Amino acid sequence: MDIRIDKRRKVPLYRQIMNQIMSLVNENKLLKGDKLPSERVLATQLNVNRSTIVRAYDELYAQGFVERRPNSGTFILGESSDSFSGNPFFVRKKKTEKDPYVLDLEKMIKQNNTRLINAYTGELPYELIPNISLPSFHWKEFLQEDVSTLGYLPLRKTIQSLMSNMYDYHPKEEEVMLTAGGQQSLVLLMQALLKPGDVVAIEDPSFFYGMSLFESMAIKVVKIPVDQNGLSVDALEEVLQVESIQLLLTNPNFQNPTGSSMSLERRKQLVKVCRKYRIPIVEDDVFGQLSYQVPNPLPLLKKLAPETVIYLGSVSKMLGKRMQLGWIDAPKLVLDEVIKVRDEYESELSVFPQVLATHVLQDRTFNNQLNDLRNHLKENSRYLAKELKSQLGTKVTYHLPKGGYYAWLTYSEQVLTREDWEQFLDNQVAVYPSFLNTENAQSCRLNLARLSKEQLSFFVGRLKLILESIEKDKRLRQELCVNGKNHSVG
Repeated sequence: MDIRIDKRRKVPLYRQIMNQIMSLVNENKLLKGDKLPSERVLATQLNVNRSTIVRAYDELYAQGFVERRPNSGTFILGESSDSFSGNPFFVRKKKTEKDPYVLDLEKMIKQNNTRLINAYTGELPYELIPNISLPSFHWKEFLQEDVSTLGYLPLRKTIQSLMSNMYDYHPKEEEVMLTAGGQQSLVLLMQALLKPGDVVAIEDPSFFYGMSLFESMAIKVVKIPVDQNGLSVDALEEVLQVESIQLLLTNPNFQNPTGSSMSLERRKQLVKVCRKYRIPIVEDDVFGQLSYQVPNPLPLLKKLAPETVIYLGSVSKMLGKRMQLGWIDAPKLVLDEVIKVRDEYESELSVFPQVLATHVLQDRTFNNQLNDLRNHLKENSRYLAKELKSQLGTKVTYHLPKGGYYAWLTYSEQVLTREDWEQFLDNQVAVYPSFLNTENAQSCRLNLARLSKEQLSFFVGRLKLILESIEKDKRLRQELCVNGKNHSVG
């Protein structure tokens, strides 16, 4: 495959590569089923960053020129009649479209029904976000702020203080890079560190489960079960006997969706195993600053193994989702690769949110407001436990978090199905059912921050009625089944 690039042209390098591959396809010089070189091989041949090839292949995939086969590579789909099904305006349908249940939920939430109990939405309500007055700014002040490739230095120093106060851990200034939130941090890391066919281990259940990036990069995912003490390291070791894992993604503090925190023993065990197999750990800690106990008595994985762990933090869970700001704490060699990917995608972080967040986090009233938020969440957690115990007894087991705002409830009386959860929608109850993140439908995630104490009581009462209705329906089905058999025998 003869591809040539000209770095003097204004056309982006990835687009030059794309255009030439598309021309080769349309000229029948690349045929259906032909395998393209791997990203690393083509990057070496053309003397460009691998991220350039990744982006070119991503765009070719999105436009229907290629397909990705896990553990095999990238292959030509053929002429337009093969890839577009005769429709010149064809848009590739992604397998990772939203679950129909989620679409119904979100439609119901948009209707702004006052009867709706919304414990589904994964964010803080506006009334709980710290309310900080901002000083007046002049436009030139923003423009003159000095921002390095790692981000705005005063904000990085403020993050160092946050980490020190919460975990007695002080990251190195040159190893903290600001990003546009936890999601971007993860995407940049995966683009920088992984290649198609690599294997990533995630928790089960986990919000990582639905990431479209795994599919688009042809990354294989293995799921490791989570219990009340965190990720099962024994299960991880079993997988490692048959799989070579290139990266482990874990959410050890106030795990999403279960709210569990990894025990100290489990943390030490995980670090030991990953060192043994030389597996980098990505420690996602977006809820870290919402620990109910300050400082958090459990050490970061990053503190236990700074050379093995890449840490991801976020201010969005404290300041609201529209303040999309996060950070990566990683060795300089890793950050260098991440910066290359970011620059290739022209996704450098704007100075404006960085300066604004710095003023908010450094405000003298911020810590008091943040402590009020933590206390509110802690009190809601205790109140929910009391209501569950008094109204449902042992029918519903629950894990209440030690930080963050997600509680995890599990129904233990009988097997639930996706269809059973339709009753929650019918009864105007919006929660996050477990089948969205894992194979069973027994559990749900509840956002404690979204509900007042009165609403929590009402939710538990509504939950009780729904479960009783499900139990009644099951008894009726069993009776009909038995009567049908008796009638057949008669």
